[in-house]
Amino acid sequence: MTSQLPAAVLFDCDGVLVDTERTASRVLAGCLAEIGVEVEFEALRQKITGTSLATAEAMCAELYGGPLPAGWFAGFVTYRLEVFRQGVDPIPGAIEAVRAVQSAGVRLAVVSQGAHEKMAITLPSSGLAEVLGDAPLFSGQDVTRGKPHPDLYLHAAASVGVDPADCVVVEDSPTGATAAAAAGMRVLGYAVDADHERMRATGAELFFDLREVPTLVGLPASAG
Repeated sequence: MTSQLPAAVLFDCDGVLVDTERTASRVLAGCLAEIGVEVEFEALRQKITGTSLATAEAMCAELYGGPLPAGWFAGFVTYRLEVFRQGVDPIPGAIEAVRAVQSAGVRLAVVSQGAHEKMAITLPSSGLAEVLGDAPLFSGQDVTRGKPHPDLYLHAAASVGVDPADCVVVEDSPTGATAAAAAGMRVLGYAVDADHERMRATGAELFFDLREVPTLVGLPASAG
C-alpha cells in the first residue's frame, strides 16, 4: 500500500474489467479443433492471455504446422465478437474498483491490448461502459508496438497528462505487467488466473481480489 495517491490508475481490460479471456480461449480451441488441432484449454489460455491478435495468429500457425487455411483466423475473430455480443460478465469487483477511483477524483483510463472494436462490444455488454463514462480507452491499435513493449502505457500516460511514474496499473498477465513496468509504472498484478511466478518476475505486486484496488493505491476508505 502507498500513502500517496497516484495521478492516474490505468486498468487493463480483458481479465481485469471484463471476463473475456476464458471465453475467447474456448472459442479458439473449438476453431482449432475444426482444422484438426487439439489443444488443452488451460495451456492455450495461458499462451494467449494478454497477447495481440498477430501473436495469437502466429501461435495458431505454429500449432497447425504451417500456413493457416485462408480466412480461418479472420473467421475466428468474427465469431469471437459474435459470442461477446451475447453478453460478457464483469470481473468480480471491477465495477467497485472503478467507482472507488472515480469517487476519489483520481484519473483513470482503460489500456487494452485488444482492438477498439472489441472494447466497443465487451464494455457495453458487461455494463462497464456505463460505469466508465467518458474515461479514455486506449488500444494496442494506437501504437506501433503493443504490450509487452512500454509504448501503449507511455502513450496513455501522455494522453491523460500524467507522468508515468505517477501511474498505477492493474494488469492480469505477464505480458501486460512487463509493458507497464517497462514504462516505469507501479504494477498491481491481479493474479487469480495468472502464472504467479511469471507475474512476480515482472515486478508486479500480486493481489487476488479487485476490491483490494482502492486500498492498494492508497484511496481513502470512504472512496466508492
